[in-house]
Amino acid sequence: MRRGFNLLMAIFMLLLLGGLGALTLKYARISAKHFADSFVKEQAQLFLESVVEYTIMKIEGYDRSAGNDCLQSLVLESPDGRFEAKVSVLKYYLYKGKDNEGEQRSCPIVESIESPESHGYVLMDVVVTSKKGAKVASPVRIARRVLQHP
Repeated sequence: MRRGFNLLMAIFMLLLLGGLGALTLKYARISAKHFADSFVKEQAQLFLESVVEYTIMKIEGYDRSAGNDCLQSLVLESPDGRFEAKVSVLKYYLYKGKDNEGEQRSCPIVESIESPESHGYVLMDVVVTSKKGAKVASPVRIARRVLQHP
């Protein structure tokens, strides 16, 4: 009788240790996925910040003489090919509707303002998404509305 009880106790201990091992592996996997997702999301955030700065530089250097009065949209891809950014310029805030050279702009998204302190501000929507087929654990989509001064 005693030998049978010891065998049951040994089986119970093995089951208990196996369950604890499986639980530990499950939480280790969850933790690893969380760190991987956090890393990818942080990369997307940094790419978004770079896209905003690049868009401001692109606006400053935009050729308005060829009949193209303003830059309204832009699509960019990250250098590693993981993310894609879509920028929509919503408003250009210009003092009395005139640019720095004093020329009236006829772009449909120019907003005429009466305060020279806010001259040149740009309102834009930036959406960064992970590309299909990119090596990311879970898809990323970050949207931000930004008011920037070039």
